[in-house]
Amino acid sequence: MRALAAHLPPPPARILDCGGGPGRYAIELARQGYQVTLFDLSAEALRMARQKAREAGVTLEYARGTATDLSRFPDDAFDVVCLMGPLYHLLDEAERTQALAEAARVLAPGGTLCAAFITRYAAHRHAARHEPTWPLEHPDLSAQVLRDGRLPPRDADDTRFVAYFAHPDEVVPLCRGAGLEVVTVLGLEGLVSLMEEGVNALEGAAWEAWVDLNWQVAPDPSLHGGVEHLLAVTRKPLWRAVLRRVAQRLTEAGVTYKVVGGTAAALHGIPVTVNDLDLETDAEGAYRFQSMFAEQALLPFSWRESETYRSHFGRFDFGGVVMEVMGELQRREGDEWVPTQTLTETTVALDGVSVRVPWLEEEVLAYLRRGRLVRAAKCLPHCDHARLLALLRGDLPVDVL
Repeated sequence: MRALAAHLPPPPARILDCGGGPGRYAIELARQGYQVTLFDLSAEALRMARQKAREAGVTLEYARGTATDLSRFPDDAFDVVCLMGPLYHLLDEAERTQALAEAARVLAPGGTLCAAFITRYAAHRHAARHEPTWPLEHPDLSAQVLRDGRLPPRDADDTRFVAYFAHPDEVVPLCRGAGLEVVTVLGLEGLVSLMEEGVNALEGAAWEAWVDLNWQVAPDPSLHGGVEHLLAVTRKPLWRAVLRRVAQRLTEAGVTYKVVGGTAAALHGIPVTVNDLDLETDAEGAYRFQSMFAEQALLPFSWRESETYRSHFGRFDFGGVVMEVMGELQRREGDEWVPTQTLTETTVALDGVSVRVPWLEEEVLAYLRRGRLVRAAKCLPHCDHARLLALLRGDLPVDVL
């Protein structure tokens, strides 16, 4: 709840508690004034939730189904999605990927998605505390959990605990694969995992002191292998929806453009945070852009010059996402100005729309030229070696130029 309070928008935002069981989080969030839909596979859990909600004097919406199919909900339907259960009961990676993709689909651009995971070593840590002979009595299960994280059903009618135990290293790539930006990953039990009885017996200032301490250390990756649960707090990037809309309109209008800078790197799959959007075009394209998006103009186009760059430059605001557009960009080299528009081009699919970007290798060289070595180093492992060498040697094929 401390994490949700820190990252959720204020009430009465719309929340989907997907896989919320008997409604522990849904009821507490409804108490705070949120509009909560509780969605779960279990009819019995939903029955319990209705009873508990009545006792608490709150109203919830209810729906039954599986987290891998949220087709009853339209795109962008919720400001928040809590996925704090399904991902550790879906044994197959394809199902976990589908559940995250569905949660991201029904989340509004700019919205928050909180996803919980059971950690890879939680089963063995639990056994050490409560069932120390478990690895001896069930060596195959013990080995399987360590090997691939799976604790499958033991028999066809078995109702014992079934789970997928995620390695901490899986969490961020899985979320990013669904097009989400990871804000933070938290180790929920903090410093007191499996030894919290004394802390839980505390009240008042002593209890709050431990809450504060565990909140302070929760983002520390060195803790994440030694807790039972991780919580990934993610956002559906607003910039993706903005860029998709702009790129589609520019393509339909026949305006030449390329997305450059950090946004281009992100579109190539590099894990970078996008703060604003940078777009390159020619002089004609710049002023056509302005006529198409006049209402969004913060700084109308004019010819602007700094010590190192000059171009037809304009700045636009798309609902809080700032886009800077450069027409006929030039860079100073000595006493001369030389064209510096990117030479290479490819397309990247953004939610079904093709977006024009330079090669990642050309972006790397631009980072090196500007002294942004950390960003260049982050991109280098993803570069095509032959392309990078061709750019360095200046022997690109004529058709590329």
